[in-house]
Amino acid sequence: MTAARALPDNTVHVWVLHESVVQRASESLSHTLSPDEWERARAYRQDKHRDRFMARRGILRHLLGNYLNCEPASLRFGSTQHGKPFLLHPGAASLAFNVSHTDEMAVLAFVSHGRIGVDVEQSIDDMEVAGIGRGIFSSSEEAALASAGPDSVATFLRLWTRKEALLKALGTGLIHQPTSYATATEPHRGEGCWLASYNGVALSGWTCRDLTLGPRLRGALAVSMDHAQVSLQPCSSLLQTGMPLTAHA
Repeated sequence: MTAARALPDNTVHVWVLHESVVQRASESLSHTLSPDEWERARAYRQDKHRDRFMARRGILRHLLGNYLNCEPASLRFGSTQHGKPFLLHPGAASLAFNVSHTDEMAVLAFVSHGRIGVDVEQSIDDMEVAGIGRGIFSSSEEAALASAGPDSVATFLRLWTRKEALLKALGTGLIHQPTSYATATEPHRGEGCWLASYNGVALSGWTCRDLTLGPRLRGALAVSMDHAQVSLQPCSSLLQTGMPLTAHA
């Protein structure tokens, strides 16, 4: 039996799946997918989209299998009424995860004994952001975007990823009073840190961070844990170090 991957208390693991290793991850881990995941994969018309889906699900299963010390192929998932996936497993109560992806990258975040949300978005050339956040952003976020000037795209993506990560962690999604929640930069806690609030009252006991992912990418993480340590790791390391791609030998 392969030893379980350690996920220490008060620590968040964020695994980054770059496009460069998608095909290898898809080929190496496709055997762990469930029949319904295979059906979803076959529905993609383009090979690159199918490979990305299979790589994301395979990496997710592989990491969950190692954290829980079980076979990745044995894992089964459900979803909340807001569409957030969760794990059907005896050890799942102590392990939370969340996944987000763009065309170029996927991020998979894990934490023990907490709620977690992650989001990644990709900048688009000539992107027009006026009005996009209406009904989603709080009044303070709309004011920050309105005053951004030439940096409006970067500001929009920063605000959007923060809001998505927070609402995913809370489990509400964008359909339950998103304007009641606000995010704001909190530089005294360190570079990339931000504060979340609800109807003007700060949410205590949370760690909220921007993620540095690439020049055209913006990411954010929210976890219900005060002063959590966040570790970013490339998924390529799983495929290059000789680590077994199943939980058991």
